[in-house]
Formats: sequence, structure tokens, C-alpha cells
Amino acid sequence: MDLIKRWAGLLAVAAGCTVSASAAPLLNEGFNDISTLAANGWVFVNNSSPPGSTAWFQGVPTVFPAATGAADSYIAANLNNAAFGGAISNWLLTPQLALSNGESLNFSLRLLGEGFLDTVEVYLSTNGASTSLGSFNLLSAFDSATDTGWLDHSLLVGGLAAPATGRFAFRYVVDDTSVNGDYIGIDNVSVNAAAVPTPGTVALIVLGLCALAGVSRKRKPVSWLAVSGLALMGTTVQALPEDGVMTFPHVNVVTRQAAPQPAAGRDAGGLKAYKDPATGKLGNPTPEQSAALDAAIRASAAGPKVRAAAPRMIHPPHGGVGMVLDNSQTPYSVVPHAKGEQK
Repeated sequence: MDLIKRWAGLLAVAAGCTVSASAAPLLNEGFNDISTLAANGWVFVNNSSPPGSTAWFQGVPTVFPAATGAADSYIAANLNNAAFGGAISNWLLTPQLALSNGESLNFSLRLLGEGFLDTVEVYLSTNGASTSLGSFNLLSAFDSATDTGWLDHSLLVGGLAAPATGRFAFRYVVDDTSVNGDYIGIDNVSVNAAAVPTPGTVALIVLGLCALAGVSRKRKPVSWLAVSGLALMGTTVQALPEDGVMTFPHVNVVTRQAAPQPAAGRDAGGLKAYKDPATGKLGNPTPEQSAALDAAIRASAAGPKVRAAAPRMIHPPHGGVGMVLDNSQTPYSVVPHAKGEQK
């Protein structure tokens, strides 16, 4: 019992010594102005085929605002990274960083979806400043066909044989923009160094082991395997980050922000018209009919959507420009009236 008390006291003192001063993050980017990223070591590589009209761009608040800070302070990409029907492979590489086991890559990610699958993959390369995409290894992937809202993610570095230098990378990937791809945003990217016990803590644990060895000669032998495990446990405890979430090896911490709720008594926006089955006339729906229409709309939106092909342009021989519309478009007809004819 005395041995247990001694060891518990030793761990308590060690725990008080392991939390050292917080080191500055190795990387901290809030994307207030993405025009400055290249000068700070970030690299843009759009391998989409065929290329579209956009690449990475400043966040658009009218689509959705940033996770924190100014409404446009995030980096975004959309289905126009590739031409219609093409494949998106749009890479965003961080600056070169010092890498070691236990470091964490933290970021906020939002996939809009709206019925079209959005996918973002996260990679790591330990090949120094190289931007060769073949040297990057996949760490994790996130996909959704519906709006995820902003989610906070944390990925830990592990498995390195020795400290190295390299880059993290984000890749927006869509296989066919005619049926998938919408809009995604990335915010608050940071890389934090691993928590390292102070020299005083290590010395304290070593002294504690020596003391326990002396006690074990006089009393009941101690299992050195158990002692070693407790010692290692004391050295792997990491300090709490600023958001209060403790990180552990091989754990992906996800904090989901609550989605905004519509005001009481309000339903989804948009124009609704109700056709009376008896008279065939259109009119404003009653609350019950409006609720039934909303349920039907939600049911139809739950399944996969097929994106219509771009309308075909025609140039009639008599001049002008025309557009060929299919049944998914709304046609309108204009009938000219002769002068003096009743309209």
C-alpha cells in the first residue's frame, strides 16, 4: 500500500511539471486574404481535366460565411474547377514544415453538397519542400452530398521513423462535374507541435523509478512492466489546447457546430402554388397543403440528383442566337400582335 501511495504522489508531482509553456503553432492561417498565400509558401496545383473557369478563391459570404472572423475569410473551391463533365483534382499545399510524431493538423471544413457529392482529401508528404504530388500519402477523406455546416477536424502525425520536413495538402476531388460537385470551404488551418515533457519531469520519473527500485529490494517485488507502463503513460499526456479538447495519438477529434434553425412558424422559402384537384385552378395553399408540399419536396430531394447538360446554342441563318431547351427548362412563347389588333 505504501508503494502505491509513493507512486501516486510521484505521478501527481510529475503531472504538475509536464505542462510547459505553450509553444507557438508551426502554422496558423485564417485565409483573410488568399492573395498573400503564395508569398508565404502555400502552393496551388489545379490538375482538373479539362480545367474549368475557377481554382481556389476567396470565400463567398453569400454562399456561406466563414467559420470565424470576417464573412469571406476562408478559402473555397467549386464545381467550376473543371469544365462541365470533367474531373476535379484541385490541390492546396501548405508551406514546408518541420514534422514529428504527435504534431496535429487542425482545420475547419464545410461541404455544401446540395444533392451533389463533394469530397475533400487530406495528405502528408515528408519530402521536404517538394511539390511532387506523387510523394503525398492520404491521411483522411471527407465527403457529403448535403450541407455539413462547419466541422472542426484534427489529424495527428504518427509513424515517422525520425523527424522530417514536408507539407500537408488538401485536395478537392470530383469524378464528374455533370453529376457531382458543388462548393467547399476550408478555414482556420493550424499545425501544432507535439507536447514534450520538460527535462525536470523526465528527471523526476527517473528518480522515482530508482526510488521504487530501492523499495522493491526491501519489500515485495514490483512488476517492472507495470512500472514502465505507468512511466510511459506519464510522458504521453498532452497539455489541453486552447479549445479545451485533449488530443491523443490515433484519434480524430471532430467538433460539430449546431446548424442554424429556422425561426418559429417559418417554413422553407420559395414560391408554392397549389392546384385544386377538383377545379384544376391554381391558388395559395392552406397551411396543411403547404406542409404536404414541403414533405414532397424533401422526399424528392433525398435521392441522388442528375445534373442536366448545358443547353446547346444555335445560330439561325437569318441571324440572332438561339438556345435548345429540354423538358427540364421552362419554355415561354411570345406572340406578336398586328397593329390595331386586340391584345
